[in-house]
Amino acid sequence: MDFEKITTNGFGAKLILHVDFNSYFATIEQQANPSLRGKPVGIVKAEGRGCIIAASVEAKKFGIKTGSTVWEARKLYPNIVLVPANFDRYADTTKRFIKICSKFTPYLEVFSLDEVFMDVTETEKFFGHVFNIAIEIKKQIKKEIGEWVTCSVGISHNRLLAKLASSQIKPDGIFLICDENKLEILDKSDLTDVCGLGYGLNRHLRNLGINNFAKLRNCSIEFLKRHFGPFWSLHLYNISRGIDTSLLTAYRQIPDAKSVSRTFTTYRDLTTYDEILRLIRNLGEEAAFKARKMGLAGRYVGLSIRGGKYNSAWGHKTLKRYIDRGDDLFQVEKQIFEEFNWNFPASPDKLTSRGGPVRFAGITLGMLTKKELVTYSLFEKDQKMEKVTSAVDLINQKYGYYTILPASLLGIEIIRPEVNGYFGDKSYQLKFNDLDTFK
Repeated sequence: MDFEKITTNGFGAKLILHVDFNSYFATIEQQANPSLRGKPVGIVKAEGRGCIIAASVEAKKFGIKTGSTVWEARKLYPNIVLVPANFDRYADTTKRFIKICSKFTPYLEVFSLDEVFMDVTETEKFFGHVFNIAIEIKKQIKKEIGEWVTCSVGISHNRLLAKLASSQIKPDGIFLICDENKLEILDKSDLTDVCGLGYGLNRHLRNLGINNFAKLRNCSIEFLKRHFGPFWSLHLYNISRGIDTSLLTAYRQIPDAKSVSRTFTTYRDLTTYDEILRLIRNLGEEAAFKARKMGLAGRYVGLSIRGGKYNSAWGHKTLKRYIDRGDDLFQVEKQIFEEFNWNFPASPDKLTSRGGPVRFAGITLGMLTKKELVTYSLFEKDQKMEKVTSAVDLINQKYGYYTILPASLLGIEIIRPEVNGYFGDKSYQLKFNDLDTFK
């Protein structure tokens, strides 16, 4: 392969980088705590939780991976170190990571908490070569985030191949996929190694005897249309050839959220009516705050509750007015919950087939629209509450979440906001949260 020809002119119409941290959560904890370095580490959401949400490079060598239970992890390596997740630390690191990458191009898509796509087609010439950009990003991560932190960089002419490239050498690699080697790389990859080909499509393909990209590439478009329809047939046809025409979505161009939601699995069984209402109120406060921060209000309210394996309930209401305050959201959630007629052990008067201890709750505020487009209430009480809520938000933003909180949440351990790996609330976390960080 001619190194000098790997440029915008000789390589293709686009130059896309995929930068992906290695074992992100675990590595960040090892950076913060040197005593963890070189040891198998498993990150859990909190003490007492039973699932590994991230594993260090050392843990992965023993077969421990994301989604392993703590029991499975300890069976593979009894001395694994379990560390509670610190989502504030990860979010702060992501912001610094974005700031580093944005020095090389304004066309930056934050794909998840630990990975970005970069279109350097127009800016590569300012840095001499695309590999110079990859090397400099690695250097700056070492300097500004930590010497223990590494990333893998994939380079290609589209998103699909760039992401596949970054997975070829881990940890701490740089890999290029171009027209000369793309089919070779695809054919030695598993079907699910490629972004855009999920487990449902994979299962359907394998049922047809198609278990690799070489076999998929041999299928005619007519055959694929018969089995997958007009959209997915073209999608599979293109993927098998390394074709991807999708464009990057820059973090400053993320569209407004359609809904905000929050779910939580409890550490213990909740067995009283008051406990579950406090949980719902806590989660609703976070969702409503995010909506307000984005200048949005919604009129769809959803609630999901789960207890044992077969004990669950879900309901929703569509309101005639838009809401964005936690107390308004809670009143609707409470009404939905009461309609479940959930039977708690401590409430024998609430008899129903649904009931028992609760371990999970999820709330949603949807059908969001810009608050500025919502009819302003003429009632003095509503106007006063608007001012009170704005004042509370300012205090909480300055001194920390839940500095001021509803009286009903006093005396309990507050469930605080967290950032999930795939930025489920990306429009909030990136578009509206501490934008000065990216300047």
